[in-house]
Amino acid sequence: MKKKIEPSFEAADALVRLGANLRTARLRRAESESVLAGRLGVSRATIARLERGDGGVSLALAVEALLQYGFGDALFALADPEQDGVGKRLDALRRPSRGGGAAQAHRVDPTKL
Repeated sequence: MKKKIEPSFEAADALVRLGANLRTARLRRAESESVLAGRLGVSRATIARLERGDGGVSLALAVEALLQYGFGDALFALADPEQDGVGKRLDALRRPSRGGGAAQAHRVDPTKL
């Protein structure tokens, strides 16, 4: 049996906001839950759960809904490695310096960057 993951407060808030934003996009297009459900191949109840921010709805369904309403550019910008300042700095610290011998392993606390 799958273990249900309880989201943090921030994650739960993000799910609710995402669901509300998708609902707004649907309503601005004067579409019913049933119409979107038909396009995505799910039940109307599943769309209602998505729009309420239910964390049990699949990520694939949320992605499909975002793409349906034209949010592809914003979706593809999520977790863009070029926007990861901390990750880029840590990566640069691990690279050997020019002209040096063997690379030394750096132990850096990312919170201090």
